Amino acid sequence: MNIHRPIIKAWTSLLVLFFSFNFSLPVSAQQAFQYKADTFNVIFQWINEVDTGFVIDRIRHLQDYQTRDCFTPDAVEAQNWIKSQYEALGLPVELQDFPLYNDNPSDNVIATITGQVLPNEYVVLGGHYDSWTSSFRAPGADDNASGTSGVLEVARILSQYKFKRSIIFCAFSAEEYGLAGSDAFVGRCQNQGMNLLGYFNMDMIGYHEAGTALHSDMLNPPGAQSLADFYIDVAAIYLPDFTIEQGAYDDGSSDHATFNAWGYQGIFPFEDDEYYSPFIHTTNDLVGPSFNSPELAKNLIQGGLAAVATLAIPYNPVGTDEITGDPLILEIFPNPSHNIITVSSGVSEKISYEVYSVRGEMLAAGSFNEKLSLDVSWFSPGAYVLKIRGKNVVETRKLIIE
Repeated sequence: MNIHRPIIKAWTSLLVLFFSFNFSLPVSAQQAFQYKADTFNVIFQWINEVDTGFVIDRIRHLQDYQTRDCFTPDAVEAQNWIKSQYEALGLPVELQDFPLYNDNPSDNVIATITGQVLPNEYVVLGGHYDSWTSSFRAPGADDNASGTSGVLEVARILSQYKFKRSIIFCAFSAEEYGLAGSDAFVGRCQNQGMNLLGYFNMDMIGYHEAGTALHSDMLNPPGAQSLADFYIDVAAIYLPDFTIEQGAYDDGSSDHATFNAWGYQGIFPFEDDEYYSPFIHTTNDLVGPSFNSPELAKNLIQGGLAAVATLAIPYNPVGTDEITGDPLILEIFPNPSHNIITVSSGVSEKISYEVYSVRGEMLAAGSFNEKLSLDVSWFSPGAYVLKIRGKNVVETRKLIIE
């Protein structure tokens, strides 16, 4: 995390933000995007696959490098190890090189799941892997081996599935030198006209101050409030017992600031904006004193996974789903439900629908344009099949009635 650093680094951070704010244009299509929390039964399954044992093993591996200062050979070794982790998941991986101070820091590591329906719309999850102290040793367990491992854990689970939108996983270099790595990445994205729908930042996810309630603080500027609200709404569905509070926003605190500076929306669900780890940027940033709460880390990883998967939209997420023809951008909310289910088709053409019991009995049928409000209050609890027919497509989805 970009706090408590030498003056030269703080000034670098401010300069990065200044030039980004003054020489970039807002991404109008992204800013007009309407975020909508939704319920996908499969996400309940996915968040339960988060394994804190894997997470801690990766944190220990990263902290065991002598340092991950981006100008050291150790950071390049860490970079290549992270790359190998994404490659082992079967994901295409890029090393993004960029200059800094007329030198060559370690690279950004970028992995992608390509969307099946809207591949040019991107959901981004990331965190920095570099570390910094004033000495030669910088283990950086909480700051930020924890977030790097968290992003890897989300990728481990989601890489097994398909999504309508593309997902980008980022391990940024040089966060500790003025957010330079994320600035290089986001600047390139805007120059290429990429439609980044939102950035979810993982930086310091595992320190819990004794005597305080387990919770997360949400850090975001006013311009990213709609994405923050989306994250909170999604967490309320999948992690109803996890408390998220609004924290005090710091413009330059971490890589989410770069996305906002370039006109995209970026948010930072943080361990605690008041009682964060007191060991960061010291040789005691280790598993144990600094990363001390696997439970908090698990909640933040699950929240990030749920938000990313919901925004990317699971594609053919359950066994009864079938798609023939050109897929619709079909959204069903809420699901499960006991009252009203809203079905949005994503197209203006007339759509017909049928609802069947698992025994094949037709219970409802009709047609709609773009949006359907379906009363299921009279259905008995259980599983049902919704069949949607468009001009060039037939989609079948599972409905769960509580």
